[in-house]
Amino acid sequence: MKWLIFILVVVISMNTQAFESVKLKDTIRQGYGDIDLFVAHIADKNPTAEALEWFRQDNSGSLVFAIDVNEAASGSEKAQSQGVTIKYAYLTIRTPNGTNVYSTFSTPTSTVVAPKSDTQRAQYYTVIGDSGSSRITGSKDSDIYGSSFDGTLSIVVPDSLSDAVSAILTVEFLQTNIELGDPEAFYDYGAGYEDVALLSSQDKEYLEQLAAGLDEAPLVIANNSEVTSPDSWVYYPSNSSYFVVSYEDSYPNKGDYDFNDLIVGYQVGFGMLNNEVVSINATGYMIARGASYTHDWYLHIPFASSVSGSATISMFKPGSQTPIFGYPQSKTFSDSVDLLIFEDSKSLMSVPGYEFVNTLPDVPIIKGNKFSVVVNLDSPVPANEMPSAPYDPYLYTEVTGHEVHLPGNVARLAFSANSGSIDTQFKDTQGYPYALVFPDDWLPPIEYVDLGQAYSKFLSYSRGDGTSDASWYLSPNTESTKDIGKSIWMW
Repeated sequence: MKWLIFILVVVISMNTQAFESVKLKDTIRQGYGDIDLFVAHIADKNPTAEALEWFRQDNSGSLVFAIDVNEAASGSEKAQSQGVTIKYAYLTIRTPNGTNVYSTFSTPTSTVVAPKSDTQRAQYYTVIGDSGSSRITGSKDSDIYGSSFDGTLSIVVPDSLSDAVSAILTVEFLQTNIELGDPEAFYDYGAGYEDVALLSSQDKEYLEQLAAGLDEAPLVIANNSEVTSPDSWVYYPSNSSYFVVSYEDSYPNKGDYDFNDLIVGYQVGFGMLNNEVVSINATGYMIARGASYTHDWYLHIPFASSVSGSATISMFKPGSQTPIFGYPQSKTFSDSVDLLIFEDSKSLMSVPGYEFVNTLPDVPIIKGNKFSVVVNLDSPVPANEMPSAPYDPYLYTEVTGHEVHLPGNVARLAFSANSGSIDTQFKDTQGYPYALVFPDDWLPPIEYVDLGQAYSKFLSYSRGDGTSDASWYLSPNTESTKDIGKSIWMW
């Protein structure tokens, strides 16, 4: 009887033995890793098959791993927030009876990004973290105690691992299309390496509650949220070209009518699923600023019905994927997609010693800021309710307090001087508009040169019914225009 009790005690002790989280020797390098689960960073802690089975049961039928994110390289990544996107992850378990592969994985967060050399975004799981350390967990024996491990990765394992003779975790990060800006530039991966640890449920819960870096990461989708990913994208004017909108900011006065007070290039993409719009992205550049005034520039996408959702706005320093201070910004909207993109144009684009930028004849051209916007709609919108291009890009002039829109639109800002105005033409008494959209190879007039002088056919077009000399913008007077060149501003 005593021997039976002793045997029972030994069996119970083995079944209830607790293992601590252990850092593994292998790492993820250059976005890829084959991690041997039987080889720890410290040899004395090498896991056994018994340990793997304990971790599996402790995590309710999954093996859970911590990843030390080490990717602060581009986009809006920084020490306080950095992330990677997982292309795939799976476990290869070999036993005396054969080999099994388990590939059902998840993380607490996901995002919507486009792979490298692609513009179509889809949903991928992410791991987000920071460069902090000294994670104070419940046990000092745990390898994540005092560490810098960040996010978690779980793989469902429905079978016992007690007889495993080999166990390999394979992870590959997604190469994202960083040319789109954020969120792609944030969730790319660099040349760093990521440590990996095998987690107990206690440490899993600790890291997931900590949520390191989550607050400052762009376009985070919680694992318990629902998101509809598009299966195709439609771009306007195309996925490789841009609208160029140019303004005369003296509305309702004519001003000098050199029509270069602010020039912006922009492109809009609609993510489609089952002939409905489920998401939107937009990209653009500040091209020139030929004004003494400063402005705010808005992009309004006027759907036929009310829409709501959330947007992530990223803004990058000229010629780089480095965000300017204060970005990315997260916005929610209801009723309409109407977003402030460029705030205070004069502070965003300036050249020391000059009042104007990229509109003077003998002054070198500089690159402007780039923006990227990702919009998730709360509910799909039927394709027949999509707005017509080029939408409603509009200007708010700080000094005059007036909005300037393309003809056919109404003032939208409650605080503007023309709020509630019935004017939808935004033309003066002679029929001259204050905002026009052009192809992306359009050349703006140089400073103080009237648009009619820079483009002689413009006068007959503006004074007519809109059909005469409709292609006036294709015939510039080269001595009166500034050849900025889209090869420069479309960086």
